[in-house]
Amino acid sequence: MNRLVITRFEHRQNHYTAYIILDEKRKLKELQVFEPENKTLIGHIYVGYVEKIVPNINAAFVRIADKQKCYLPLEDVQSPVYTKKLSKKQKLCEGDELLVQVTKDAVKTKDPVVSTRLTLHGHYCLLTTENTNLGVSKKLSQDQSEELRKITQQLCSRHEQQGYGLVLRTNAATASEQELTEDIQNVVNQFNTLMKQAKSSRPGKLLHRNLPGYLSRLKSTPLENVDQVLTDCADLHQEISSYMPQLVQTGQLHLYQDDAVSLATLYHLRSSIDELVGNRVWLDSGANIIIESLETLTVIDVNSGKNQSKKPETLFHINVEAAKEIARQLRLRNISGMIIIDFINMKSEEQRNTLIRVIREELKKDSVPAKFIDITKLGLVELTRKKVYKSMREIFFS
Repeated sequence: MNRLVITRFEHRQNHYTAYIILDEKRKLKELQVFEPENKTLIGHIYVGYVEKIVPNINAAFVRIADKQKCYLPLEDVQSPVYTKKLSKKQKLCEGDELLVQVTKDAVKTKDPVVSTRLTLHGHYCLLTTENTNLGVSKKLSQDQSEELRKITQQLCSRHEQQGYGLVLRTNAATASEQELTEDIQNVVNQFNTLMKQAKSSRPGKLLHRNLPGYLSRLKSTPLENVDQVLTDCADLHQEISSYMPQLVQTGQLHLYQDDAVSLATLYHLRSSIDELVGNRVWLDSGANIIIESLETLTVIDVNSGKNQSKKPETLFHINVEAAKEIARQLRLRNISGMIIIDFINMKSEEQRNTLIRVIREELKKDSVPAKFIDITKLGLVELTRKKVYKSMREIFFS
């Protein structure tokens, strides 16, 4: 069974929250670092004022609270919720006021990115204005999906008329009908309150503050394979108990109390982070991988390193070992965008096909969408991974 650890640590006079998942051997499986809450706007919903539309870049610039300018891609203007519309003929025009949700924080010289696709998170579901359909997690079996659709179909038929849809999470399969109904009703109530407030709110008004990042992640994590959720912070324990009382009821949530050894120390958090912001990762075979990240491109090189064997079978096994570790490093470092991997050359077509299968299987373990694209004529493997969270390097060095 996995163990989930939530703790705080300090780095360069800033306090961060770490979200750690360990496998049954207590090896680091996932690690996400959340910045101080006052440094992120992700998930917040505002009444935005459209200051300028720039057709050349197919985007608009929208002002929110504190005169913060945000970037709104026009392709993201789907089913917008206007609080003030100047022209019925134009889809979006300067001077319009509409609800926007922050999807990316500001990075260096780039403004925060917003979207008119609003999302509110429940424990077993999420509400979205992107469509008015009932969606179910793709990780569920067909039988589970059909059963969940039957349970919620009556509710969702009413939702469709109100301009939003629902997506049921993977963990909805373990919920009772009453738990699902209550969770859906909670997010619907949040949405209705939001819409009422929006009608009388001025531009820039913050209408919805997202949950702390760690809590939002916890609510979306399937916990049926987690034996313990540990934290050594009393306030975090109280917050989790309040938002997710089922963890108290199941006995999964524990407050770790040891003044001598913190959870960060017990699970070697700082040394793990030091490794994850470095560019070299050693493998058990003595080989290594070098990871170099640019803004939208990451290049990974697989080297035989201390392993001096040139046997084809040995080199193939190094590539397989590297493929598994690379998929793990993508998760741990939160690397996104285009990823190019230079594996050790293989002459056997069978080995190349086996390596591709291994890569595909390892990418399936990722909670963030990641895809194998192709192998180029030069033997380079191309992957992509969706940008959902800031990478480890962005958090500590941007």
